[in-house]
Amino acid sequence: MCPRGVDTKLFSPSRKSKEFRVKIHKEFGIPENARILLSSTRLSPEKNIKLLPEVMKILSSDSEDYRLLVAGAGPKQEWLVEQGKKLPPGKIVILGHLDKETLASYYANVDVFVHPNPREPFGNVVLEAMASGVSIVAPNSGGVLTYTNPENAWLAEPTPQAFAETIRSVFDNEELKESRITKALETASKNSREKAIERLFDTYDRIYREFRLSKSAPN
Repeated sequence: MCPRGVDTKLFSPSRKSKEFRVKIHKEFGIPENARILLSSTRLSPEKNIKLLPEVMKILSSDSEDYRLLVAGAGPKQEWLVEQGKKLPPGKIVILGHLDKETLASYYANVDVFVHPNPREPFGNVVLEAMASGVSIVAPNSGGVLTYTNPENAWLAEPTPQAFAETIRSVFDNEELKESRITKALETASKNSREKAIERLFDTYDRIYREFRLSKSAPN
């Protein structure tokens, strides 16, 4: 598999700004001290979005104020809206489909990116978040393990309790958080669109060389 890579010019920590963070707080009525989570995914059953409201239900009992923004659209959007209504007001905010520029700004101005799907073949959105300089909470299974590890992300069993505990732990150690973000940025750089194109052409060259050798080999 040759992943398409991430656009590290578009998805970048350089998009982090006080103005955009304030915009998020004002637009959705989020208190200044709240911890803002983001998930970006198609809202459909195979993406395991059922995990998100279950995690928020657990976090809603905390003294800390957690808010989840969900970027994406799909057949389960209304279901997710209804699940959000069962929680305290404003705990889950559905952003709908966002253009890439706007999504990139959200990535860079939240506290944690939450990826719920343990069966993702690769999960390019996780690389986009990594490139944006945000902490990553992802399943400890699936295609994301191609590039995530305990040095650049927080990995958890894809259960509500495990995810909730892992999200809390992101805020426990600022030095560890900065270290993992730095490693995540390095990972994103190694998986940039430019590097992906290089690997693709290297693969073509290797296949072509093997083909030529097979043709020249004696029968």
